Amino acid sequence: MLAKLDGRRREARLMQSVRDELTQHVGGKPTAPQRALIERAAWLSLHCALMDAKLLEGEGPLSERDSREYLAWSNSLTRCLRSLGMGEAPAKPRESLADLLAGQAA
Repeated sequence: MLAKLDGRRREARLMQSVRDELTQHVGGKPTAPQRALIERAAWLSLHCALMDAKLLEGEGPLSERDSREYLAWSNSLTRCLRSLGMGEAPAKPRESLADLLAGQAA
């Protein structure tokens, strides 16, 4: 079962921010594979942010396991972002079929 975060929590707001920014990056109307990558990127961003907070709060150095997990999450996030066009200019919003037909009729 997938966990559902309360939208008022900082973690949920971070994930929603990542979703919103990446959705805009791909043109505002992501395809099904893009939506899956965006969701994965949001979860990975959350995991990395939680680990960053742990370090910043001075909870000591990361354990070997934590270090491996952090590296894996960071690398996975980079691959997700690369798949979504990281480093490329944001996509222009895709026109709907109605918009295309209206443009041809004019």
